[in-house]
Amino acid sequence: MGADMNAVRDFKKKAVPEQIENFRKLYESSSSEGKQELIDLNKPQCDEWAKTDSYNDKESTGYGVCCDGLGLCGMSGWIIFLIIFIILLCLAGAAAAFYFFYYKRKMGGSDQEEIESADTVNSKHDISVDSY
Repeated sequence: MGADMNAVRDFKKKAVPEQIENFRKLYESSSSEGKQELIDLNKPQCDEWAKTDSYNDKESTGYGVCCDGLGLCGMSGWIIFLIIFIILLCLAGAAAAFYFFYYKRKMGGSDQEEIESADTVNSKHDISVDSY
């Protein structure tokens, strides 16, 4: 592992595709502890590399290690899905609030079924308690 790590240290230089591919295979074949160790070892260099002009260069070693190999660049698909899901929940909540607090009140405040059931309960055909 040490030889592969030394081979990709200079993140601004043009990447050697074989070294980047070897690093990616090493990362993918590692256990979760090994993956976290690789991320911890390369995170400071990736953060420094992200501040340089070579961040936009997709042929640099930094892009191959940080973005392609470790996946530290950009947002993952799950984060994007979670953001969209939260936005949809907020919109659904706003629509429900609009219905219950504005539209329903503007239309009279109650449904037609509630009005009909109230009329049958309070009709004049009830049997009086005095007749028993």
